[in-house]
Amino acid sequence: MSAYPSLENFFAAYFHQDWAAEHDTPEAVVAYFRDGESPEHVSRTRAEAEALLGEPLDEAALGARIAALGSEYDPTRDGATWRGWLQRLAQDLGEARAS
Repeated sequence: MSAYPSLENFFAAYFHQDWAAEHDTPEAVVAYFRDGESPEHVSRTRAEAEALLGEPLDEAALGARIAALGSEYDPTRDGATWRGWLQRLAQDLGEARAS
């Protein structure tokens, strides 16, 4: 079993191979998840993202871990780092739900 079950579910279900056909931007994917899932599930996913950020992984290892959790999105293609993207993801998951 994964140490990050909520995060794994998020990546596999929302950042799957066709995510770009369903959403214009990675930020839109995150907003769709945040606004559509229960606050508890979003909170668990955020906590797991923060825990993953706390692991002593270099960029390559962090990218490999995120991919192993099911993400088909590569933020380095958009000029971001894996760590920076995961930090932004955790921040965005903490924002208030849309009214």
